[in-house]
Amino acid sequence: MYLNRLTNGFLIELRENLILGVGGEGKVFALPPAPDLVAKVYHSPKPQHEAKLRAMLAYAVTDPMQDLGHTSIAWPVDLLVSHAGSAKVSGYLMPRVAGMRPVFTFYNPASRLRECPLFGYRYLLRTARNLATAVQTLHELGIVIGDVNESNILVSENALVTLVDTDSFQIKDKHTSEIYRCPVGKPQFTPPELQGLSFKEINRSIEHDLFGLAILLFQLLMEGTHPFDGVYQGGGEPPLHESRIQAGDFPYARQPRKLYQPKPSSPPFEMLSPALQALFRQCFEDGHQNPGLRPTALVWREMLAEAETRLTVCAKNPQHHFANHNLHCPWCQRTEKLGGRDPFPSREAVRQGLPERKSKAAQATLPPRNPASARAAVGLRAKAAAAAAAAQGVQTSQPLFPAPAPQAEQVGCSGCIVFVLVLGSWVGIILIFLCLLVFSRRPF
Repeated sequence: MYLNRLTNGFLIELRENLILGVGGEGKVFALPPAPDLVAKVYHSPKPQHEAKLRAMLAYAVTDPMQDLGHTSIAWPVDLLVSHAGSAKVSGYLMPRVAGMRPVFTFYNPASRLRECPLFGYRYLLRTARNLATAVQTLHELGIVIGDVNESNILVSENALVTLVDTDSFQIKDKHTSEIYRCPVGKPQFTPPELQGLSFKEINRSIEHDLFGLAILLFQLLMEGTHPFDGVYQGGGEPPLHESRIQAGDFPYARQPRKLYQPKPSSPPFEMLSPALQALFRQCFEDGHQNPGLRPTALVWREMLAEAETRLTVCAKNPQHHFANHNLHCPWCQRTEKLGGRDPFPSREAVRQGLPERKSKAAQATLPPRNPASARAAVGLRAKAAAAAAAAQGVQTSQPLFPAPAPQAEQVGCSGCIVFVLVLGSWVGIILIFLCLLVFSRRPF
């Protein structure tokens, strides 16, 4: 299949063996001639697709991480038409993101320990800050995400964030004022005033986004705990999250809710900085009746940056970072509570507990221990890795960005072994010794 770029007429070949993902609306293709882009092609292009995409391209979305060479908002960059001069839009081009995983991988303790064990609490805090920054960028332009949830947010191993599935955002046409709605949403991220409503029939607002944003920030800072999780004290089956949200049953409210108690397995809410505690209560308690009181993305960004400056380091485990108002390390206490399972194991523990090859790969992806540079103020340098653009507008049940294997080590060692077998001489033995010496001196 061949399509043309609308802006310059360039012909683009889309081959079946280059499909990165398939979703309900379309397919995503890799583009070898343009490795920094991917193409999304609709199964059944409709006039609404074209109209919305043209409205999106009218917005000058300046990526807040562009100085770092990172894409934090996977916004369309061009339209694809069936042939040069055609007015029929079949899809669009967007940036290709690399080396990233769903945000769930990082805020869920089990998956984080399995895939990125050295992604510490400081980086969770930085992830939260970078997420707020990306959302703020859109809100300043009047763009509403609509379907704010964990499946359209990707995170790198150095805490950079990318918002994907952007063609589902709610967009207002600058010329006609027509609003292209976001027709989908997850109940557990939906604010109380929208629970039970049809998203196809309502215009969303920034205040609605702010509810979902606060839920994601809470999960990042509270080990994946949903803010409306709690131990049900009533009779019968515990209500679903959406019922608790609609009722305003926030277990950490200033006036404790009788129906719910915080889950014993969750970190203590009091370990968060007092400022962050206040913002969560402002969103889920004060904002329950008055959505306009929910903290903005800018306020979250500023308070998360402030909280990061007030982190202290545990004397026993330098991977334990926590707010300095705590008298004792909450992560040491949590480790003891969990029977010795440390949510943020030390580097030495990771070295000893993981196979050598996996340990080296994990350490190699870590950001610097002391990100004091100006770049660290907005996000650490992104790593290049294998891309999986299927996340950009295409749903998938598989991990989107599996960590690449250290191919250089495999090739180097196997090459030496073959060389010895072929030559069968002392020269081969000496060469393999030198190779092993070089690999053993590789920095972690």
